[in-house]
Amino acid sequence: MKYAFIINPIAGNGKKADKLCKEISAAALDSEFDIELHYTTGPGSATHIADKVAASAERDGEEVRIYACGGDGTVNEVANGVYGHANAALGVIPIGSGNDLIRNFGGPKATDYKDLMSQLLAEEEVIDVMSYSYKRDGESYNRIGLNAFNIGFDGNVAILATYFNKKTFIGGSLSYGLSIFLNLIEKSGQNLQVNIDGQQLFNGPLMMCTIGNGRFCGGGIESSPKAKLDDGLLDVLVVHRIPRRTVLKVLPKFSKGKLDEIKGIEKITEFKQGRKIDIIPRSGHMKFVVDGEITETDELAIEVKDRAMRVLVPYLQV
Repeated sequence: MKYAFIINPIAGNGKKADKLCKEISAAALDSEFDIELHYTTGPGSATHIADKVAASAERDGEEVRIYACGGDGTVNEVANGVYGHANAALGVIPIGSGNDLIRNFGGPKATDYKDLMSQLLAEEEVIDVMSYSYKRDGESYNRIGLNAFNIGFDGNVAILATYFNKKTFIGGSLSYGLSIFLNLIEKSGQNLQVNIDGQQLFNGPLMMCTIGNGRFCGGGIESSPKAKLDDGLLDVLVVHRIPRRTVLKVLPKFSKGKLDEIKGIEKITEFKQGRKIDIIPRSGHMKFVVDGEITETDELAIEVKDRAMRVLVPYLQV
């Protein structure tokens, strides 16, 4: 068994990455584990590294555990490199912002994602992935996501929060709070057609559209409370274009996964589960966020792939 750690050196302002590197280097010297370290060099490099590591182990007939060390964007890139390699499993060491995927594994057994030995001895679970295709500047692209798509208000909030995290001293929940406030001023949304399994769910102006394989987005917002990573379904929520005062009423419940508690919520929302989702802008382009990654596209097609990714869950060693 090989253990490969792909580290985003600027995650956590670099300090968390430096500390983790020292821990991994010490473990490589003092244990029987076959450990190697790799460092990302820019956008897309984590995908290339993960694919190369998995392919090399595959040629040698070996299993490999590949750990994404960073935030949700790093996890997304590494997952795209791991996907398609039957000998590879994905691990996550959260040293960036967001960390929404691992929130889905907060079950009755205690987990410790920051304990290196728990990571090396982690148990495996198998989850669905979201295979998606999109077009940009006449080119077609195919990738996977693990957790959630956000379009419209919540997507714009995530985009702006990412900017604050990367370009300013503002981070964490403060960046999301400020992003919500600024987006409320602009009242940004989208004008989309949303189809599920070949049937139209919505067509027109909307505040936001969230597609969940997992339950969380935006650093702990429970946007898809009914979603399960292994049920073969995607949860699609559309919130209609609504007045600002209604937005202020909806957002607190939305963030806690409790929209159903709002009286009359069915009049301003659409919810459905399905396997194939098509999102078509009614005019121009749209931006979407998937697992922390921001993309602009003409249209978007998403399909669930059943139990297509092995992931590592580091249950606390006692």
